[in-house]
Formats: sequence, C-alpha cells, structure tokens
Amino acid sequence: MKKHLYLILFAAFFNLAISQDEEVIVTSSLSGETLAEIDSPIFVIGGDEINYGATSSLGENLNSLLGVNSSDFGPAVGQPVIRGMGGNRVKILSNGKLVRDVSGLGSDHLNDVDLNNVQQIEVVRGPSSLLYSNGTMGGIVNIVDQTIASKDFDGNNFNIGLERQSVNQGTTGNFSYQGNVNDVNITYGFKNVNFENFNVPAFAIVHEEGPEADETLKNSDFARTSQKFGTSIVRDWGYFGFSLGKGENTYGIAYHGEEDDDHNEGNGEPHDEDERIQVDTDSENLTLEGASLNLTGLETFDYFLQVNDYTFVEAHIEENGGGDSTTYTNESYEIGLKGVIAKGSNGAIQNFTINVNQEDVKIVKSKAGEVPFMKPVESQMISFGYFIGQEFGMLDLDYGLRLDQVSRDGTFNTTVHDISKTDLSTALTLGWNLDNNLNLSLGISSVARAPSDLELFMNGKHLVAARVEIGDVNLESERSNNIDFSLGYENDGYFLSASVYSNAVDDYIYLKDSGNKQDNLPIVNFTQADADFNGYEIEVGKSFAVNNGELQISYGRDEVVGTFSSGGNVPRITPIKNIYSFSYAQENILYDLKIKDVQREDDLGLNETVTEGYTMVDFDITRNISIGNDEELVLSVFGSNLLDEKARSHTSYAKGPVPMAGRNFGVKLNFNF
Repeated sequence: MKKHLYLILFAAFFNLAISQDEEVIVTSSLSGETLAEIDSPIFVIGGDEINYGATSSLGENLNSLLGVNSSDFGPAVGQPVIRGMGGNRVKILSNGKLVRDVSGLGSDHLNDVDLNNVQQIEVVRGPSSLLYSNGTMGGIVNIVDQTIASKDFDGNNFNIGLERQSVNQGTTGNFSYQGNVNDVNITYGFKNVNFENFNVPAFAIVHEEGPEADETLKNSDFARTSQKFGTSIVRDWGYFGFSLGKGENTYGIAYHGEEDDDHNEGNGEPHDEDERIQVDTDSENLTLEGASLNLTGLETFDYFLQVNDYTFVEAHIEENGGGDSTTYTNESYEIGLKGVIAKGSNGAIQNFTINVNQEDVKIVKSKAGEVPFMKPVESQMISFGYFIGQEFGMLDLDYGLRLDQVSRDGTFNTTVHDISKTDLSTALTLGWNLDNNLNLSLGISSVARAPSDLELFMNGKHLVAARVEIGDVNLESERSNNIDFSLGYENDGYFLSASVYSNAVDDYIYLKDSGNKQDNLPIVNFTQADADFNGYEIEVGKSFAVNNGELQISYGRDEVVGTFSSGGNVPRITPIKNIYSFSYAQENILYDLKIKDVQREDDLGLNETVTEGYTMVDFDITRNISIGNDEELVLSVFGSNLLDEKARSHTSYAKGPVPMAGRNFGVKLNFNF
C-alpha cells in the first residue's frame, strides 16, 4: 500500500505545471562566505522555507537535514540532535549569540527561540563549529534575522501572516515590519501561536498497561506570543543598534514520571488523572550591537552586549486549581568582541574574538522547606579565539583555536564547590577545489567541553524523566578528537555530497543506572567513559528542465554508531534515516515532497527498548501571487505524516507515552506589501 501511495504522489507531483527558477547565492552570517566557499559541513535553510512553512518546534524544522534529528518531548519541545549528540553538546544561537534558556536542565524544556520572520537558519555539524562559535562537539544551530540591521533597508516592507493546522486545530498569526525612516532602520515582529491538543494515531500511546486507543494526546497543547523590536543606524564608520525581545510560552507536559509520595493522594491511591502539568515561560532580552570600520590594523571591529532574563515555571495543576510548582530562572549577560585583522601581502584572513559571560541559574520549589533537585549555580566563562584563513592555489586552509575558562560555583549536598576548568580547543579545515565540479575537504579538530551545571550539581528526583539523577563534582572536561572528510560534486545537473567522520570522545559524560531505587524511581548517576561516534551522510540527485521549470530528485542517507570503548552502546543514539526528496520549481510556484524513512533502532544502551521504524510522507506547495507593483500574496498548503504512522523518537525520554503527531494538513497565507 505504501509503495502504491509513493507512486501516486510522485506521479501527481511530476505532472504539476509552470517558469525557470532564479539562481540564489546564499551566504553564511557566521563566516561571511557563500556556500560554495565553505569547506565545513554546513547547511543554510532559507527564511522562506521557515516563514512560509508549518509552524513547529526547532527540532522538527531541522530533522529532515542529514545528520540532524530531534529529541522531542511532545509537539512543543524538539531539541536538536546532531550526529548523535544533543543537549549541551549542541548550542543554539540567535544572530551568533548563545540562547540562554534552561533547555539544558530538562528534556521537557523547549529551546526558547523566535522563528518569526527569520532570514535563515544555519547548521554546522560536528566540532568544526569551533571555527564559527564557542567550541561544541555536536554542532551549532544559528537563527539569523535582521532585527538589528547592519545595512540600510531599501524602502518599507510589511508582512501579515495567518495559518491553520488540522492536527491540533491550531491557528497562528504574525506581523512584521522592516523599513528605513530618516536614515534609521526599524524592525518589529509579532507572532501568536495557539495549538490545542495534538491528534495521534489510534493505539500509538503506550503506557505500562499497554497501548491506548485514545487519538488525542492529553496535555500536548502549546501557545506562544513573541515580540521583537530593533533599530540601527548605518554610517560610513560602521553601524550601531539595539533590540528588545520578549517571549511567552504556555504548554502542557504530555508525560511526567510518578513517585510514591509527592504525587499520591495520601491514601495509597495514584494522583488524579486529570491533574495537568503545565509550563509557563517568560523571556526578556536586550542586545546592543555594532561595528566600526577601517580602524588602524583592523578591517572591522564588532561588539555586542546581551542581557537575558528567563523564567520557566513547571506547575502541577490539580482539578480544584491547587498544586505545587517548580521555578527555573536564568539571569545572564554576555559581552562579545570580534576584530577582523586587515589583510597583509599574503592575503590571509585573520580575526580574533573575546567573549565574557555571567550566568546565574536557580531552581525554586513552591512548597516551603522543599529542597530543589539542584541548588543555585553561578557560572562565569571567558573565551579567547584566533582564526586564520589562507588560500594556496587550489588549497584553502582554515585554522582556529579557542581558550575557554569556565568557573561554576554551586552546592552539592551541603558542600559548596568552586569548580574551574581551562580548556584549549583547535580545529583545522583543508579544502581543495580540484576543478569546477569537484570539491574536497578534510577537517581535524580537538574540542573540549566543560561539564554543565546539571552534570555537576544535580542531586534529586527528575520526574519528567522518571528517575533520580545524581551529579558528580569531580567530572572532567570532555574532549572530542574528530576527523571529517567531505566531498561535493556537481556537473550537468547531477550532484553528490558526502561526509564521513570519526569522533573519539574522551571522558564522555552520560547517565548510568545504579541498579538502586528511591521512592520507586531508578537512581542514575552522571559518569564518564570514553566513547566513539562514527558515521556518514550522503546525498545524490539530479536536476531536470521540465515544462519551463526545474525538477530536482535526490536521495539522502545518514547513520551514526555510538559505542563505548569498553563495550556497549551509547544511550539514545539516532537511528538510520533515508530521505527521498522531489521538488519542482517554476517562476511563482514550488512543489516539494519528502519521504523520510527512519529505520528500526535495536542497537540499545543499558535498559533501553527497541524503537520501531516509520515512514513519514510530507509535502509543501507554495504559490506567489502578484497583486500590484509591490504587493504579493504567498499561499502555502502543506501536509505531514500523510500515512498517519505510529512514530516515536528513539532519542526521546518519553517515546512510549508521547508519540509523534498524526496526519496533519494546513494552509498558510502571507501578505507582503
């Protein structure tokens, strides 16, 4: 049946009608280079794909990329996983600055990012991300908008958008403005999202008692309101501006672990099934940013100051309105400096960076006298970086190093600890442009990551993961020693891209089951062991000229194997993924069909269970309709999980009771004027 559906969809897709797509040159904001000039494994997703597509979590927006997956905890939460690594090993950036929420403190915590009116999303896979940001082992995701414009806007641009989805009876509305008034750039964006509980396939929800016939996932609703305002002036000496951002989220937690004491009625009976677990977040962000040009010895000197105030409240709301809550807060600031050194006679591109930040994380329980599972932690980080790029004929060389000093002050049990780590990370990328069609690159890196506050100081019941987690103040910094080889080929409409990598991680930090229990919850400890991650990504395809348009067909596959050097598998590794993609572009219309085949995962870590494979069939149709000289209506029709597959993510802590959403259809209108 599935094979017949694929043929029907492809036939319908192939026979859709109408003019030639224009060449678009995409540039990375991280390096200032076009994609053709970048040697590292990097993706750039255009803003139109995000702005005109279905509203979804960050991870869901990215999980069709090779090497990238999502560790979802319901439709609201999708933390990206890159090459088998997630959590604190993948950094989320907004305009090159770290997003400081509390997503690293829980798998049910969303990455608090504003995806309204983005210019592009950049994804760098692997430790080579050191060349673009603070060193990470999995990679980075950078969300780029023009809230603080570094170049003057041309005219005034307004956008109004409306969206409707079937799987959650959800609606979204957004408004944005970009313009120049009296030589001052002004931007404003507003978005409101309101999704009800998501539909899932029958018997997809699995608890200890077995599968449920319920086709609605309780407490999977999601609502968000976000605003961002920015202004800047651009002059011959450079630019300067500031932005203000505010975001509010409310969503339900579709699964929460239980313990014997706190969630019982006091008579030995389980807690009320109608109890709701609800999260409310509130974030405020102030950013000052600018650049000076043509200083002595420097081409540009960039600088920024960012101040964040983030609150995350997880509440147990009982039927009578009562209940307890846990409040997470993150107050932080960061100062960043970057100087681009003027080119010498050898034409080398050089720059240096300095980053300083302070971050204070607190967890407070609503019940008087109740001890939180992690006491307040103050963290300070200072980072120095140097980077150089040089061309030697057909060879491009990029080299970078960073020196990071991280200090964390916290309490474990009743003992105060001041833990400081100083780590040096390096990355070298060699790229060869052998002819006009073939490019090769070799990346070698050694990147360190200091233990997070959670890994050091966690000491209590983590109900969302249904376990007791115990940190270790004696943890050492992880070190990733990575080698990555990539090639790209394009000729006569054919294209091929492939990467193969080997990543040996010394002192890899993970959770290990102790075999003991507390209040009926397993006790797990943060511990360390050497681990190896080996994998590849490959994509092949062909473009055809068809009916005054362009048809592109491609096949991609990725795989990562994570094992401990002493034996056994790394927990929650991502399964093999195959992606079949068909797109047809004409002058004012784009058809896109993706078939994502995720295979069964049976390479299991300790106490893990097999996750069955699934096939996702998604489509998008986008039509641009000119109304006047400067007015345009963009109509998007989309569908996801057309086969209504019972799908679950192997990387999720709650894959049984929280499956992926069922079949979804939607429509989105954007009016640009």
